[in-house]
Amino acid sequence: MSDEAPTLEAWTALHESVLAAPLPAVGSIRLTGPDRIPFLHGIVAQDVRAIPEGGFAGSVILDIKGHARYQLTVHRRPDDLHLAVEDGAAGDVLAMLERQRIFDDVTLSDHRDVLRTVTLQGPQARDVVQATFGVQLHDATYTTTPFEGAAILMTPSRRSLPGGVDVFVLAKHAHALREALTAATVPWVDQGGEDLLEASRIEAGVARAGREAGHGVLPQEANLANLLSTTKGCYVGQEIMARLEARATVKRRLVRLKFEEGVDASIVPGLDIDVEGRNVGRLGGVAHHATLGWIALAVLHEKVTERVTVAGCEATIVEA
Repeated sequence: MSDEAPTLEAWTALHESVLAAPLPAVGSIRLTGPDRIPFLHGIVAQDVRAIPEGGFAGSVILDIKGHARYQLTVHRRPDDLHLAVEDGAAGDVLAMLERQRIFDDVTLSDHRDVLRTVTLQGPQARDVVQATFGVQLHDATYTTTPFEGAAILMTPSRRSLPGGVDVFVLAKHAHALREALTAATVPWVDQGGEDLLEASRIEAGVARAGREAGHGVLPQEANLANLLSTTKGCYVGQEIMARLEARATVKRRLVRLKFEEGVDASIVPGLDIDVEGRNVGRLGGVAHHATLGWIALAVLHEKVTERVTVAGCEATIVEA
């Protein structure tokens, strides 16, 4: 969290045209081998078997209590599975997968230093991709296109209010990608890019496991139910998900908070939120918005509807 608000020029580009920003917190893992699909299918909450070749799907990895620990996107390619893990957790996910791999014929490769992730966000993102790389994106399938003698992989991705496209490129070709986008007059934001996207994500009410979920939060409470299957076979946390599906109700929901004054470095994701000495929820992402000021997402009890205090800072509840 930065004390500096993104520039109005960057906000204009994001919400009216397009901008590009690197995503250093997204790390890549590659799975190969004949057991790669059933192996991953038994670990993540999404139905990996149902992803068609050429398709992709978001997912979460749950703990035994059904809390979403990690979030990732699975790309099912002809010869491998590519995992794009959010929130700097690729190392943890890789270590967990290694522990689970016992008799499975699957090879896990750490591609955090091999691939870079860049996102294009804004209402013109897809048009720019089509004009620059000559490809058209579709909602349910990834797209690859030749680039610098290799290829880049692209998928639709909503990391902001208008949404956009994620691009996965070989690290050695990352500078060439930046040059190609600059030549297409796409503003590139290095400093403050992640803060800008975080503020727009919060404004849009788009939750992420590494911010709004985690310990003590069920995916359904953080609007992450679309990242899991309630009909597939056994996986960690599946029994809890099935029980929730049958009961069809949770008592907490995702909301947006607007702080009345500035916040300090002590206001970070994961803080408990109390009302009259009783825990009523958990704070998620926090960012400074160019026009709204300091805002955040939080998972709160359904009966809390107006105001909360987070580490001494007053905030008004706005439904996400």
